[in-house]
Amino acid sequence: MLQQNRVIILRVIRYRENSLVVSCYAKEHGRITLLVNNAFPKGKKAGMKVYFQPLSVLDVVYYYRPNAEMFRVKEVAPAYAITSLHQNPIKLTMSIFLSELIYRTIREEETNPQLFAFIQNSIQMLDNLESGVANFHLIFMMQLSRYLGFYPLNRWSPTEPYFDIKNGIFCGVEPAHGFVLEKQTSKVLSQLIDTPMFAPETLSLNQSQRQILIEAIASFYRFHLGSGIRFRTLPILIQLFQ
Repeated sequence: MLQQNRVIILRVIRYRENSLVVSCYAKEHGRITLLVNNAFPKGKKAGMKVYFQPLSVLDVVYYYRPNAEMFRVKEVAPAYAITSLHQNPIKLTMSIFLSELIYRTIREEETNPQLFAFIQNSIQMLDNLESGVANFHLIFMMQLSRYLGFYPLNRWSPTEPYFDIKNGIFCGVEPAHGFVLEKQTSKVLSQLIDTPMFAPETLSLNQSQRQILIEAIASFYRFHLGSGIRFRTLPILIQLFQ
């Protein structure tokens, strides 16, 4: 049975000589895996590999079978024009990291229209950004935690200056368990949380603050999703902004 779906590309692996295995987050059915035959060009005929870039948003038609592990793609087309995401080196590196972030944190094979809309809108924002790009991934990570179920419950204040990673709250004293951010990092994290995704340029961060924040947020993720979670592309992203 043929099915049409909109998907966000998360991970692409070459399969055999001329095919791809593609992990996606789909508007319908959540996480799915696609098999793309004839992915690489032969002679003058273009292959489909060009469509499958990190965070590409595609409309695909595939052969659907209930309980199948992979679905073979029949047709593919961009959902809308991407202008800078895969041409700008900084945005490209960020898209690789964000696609890995989504791949490693969202595993559900069920429809979640609010989460899909959030990710799709975020991709469009990043593609259209002209300033503040270096802050975007930080804002995205904190906003994604809302959908993953461990978004911070309150904000920094002079009387609650520490961020408790374990309980996801700003508190007045350092908790005994030790999973806590120091005062200044906690304050900047609260500012980050309150920064709109469409205006990352309004957040003034230096290189050192970005590195401290990304490591703090990664620790926040690992505590709530499992200590074994690792983002392999994170060191590349950190190096990019040094």
